[in-house]
Amino acid sequence: MFRIALIVAGLAMLPGCATLNGLSNSPMVDAGRSSSDQPSLTTTDSGPAKPADPAFIEERAQQAYETGRWDVAEGYYLQLTRLKPKDASAWFQLGNLYAEQGRLDSAERAYREALRRRDDARVLHNLGLIQVKLGIGALREAQTRLPPTDAARRETRELLRTLLETALP
Repeated sequence: MFRIALIVAGLAMLPGCATLNGLSNSPMVDAGRSSSDQPSLTTTDSGPAKPADPAFIEERAQQAYETGRWDVAEGYYLQLTRLKPKDASAWFQLGNLYAEQGRLDSAERAYREALRRRDDARVLHNLGLIQVKLGIGALREAQTRLPPTDAARRETRELLRTLLETALP
């Protein structure tokens, strides 16, 4: 029962994933995309276009995230992961973005990539929350797919009931 209480405590915190750089979990405002929102390339007199400054891209990613332009933010964060392959921050922010959208499998992968680059308790916290949510989803799916007379279905139903009852205030 103690383990269930811990799991439920984590569920209650799920909407409060940790963030870096003061990024907020603001609601989606405008999903539209303008040409000025696209990751940009800079041209030089000496040759072909090259990627824009990572600091600029990171700033644009943060702005897009804060205003709910998920697709734009995702593009910038993915660009950052290529420009700064050893940096965990872009992967962490990408995980937060995916979690905000309910793209749990993608969030889990992004958090794992962040952990590969830096062992950070906030990343581990968010990964754990995502895994709990994925686990509950798997249990719900199992309950619907198991035969009605199967003992595992009854056990799953009881576990879910206990988890969800404990999660409610």
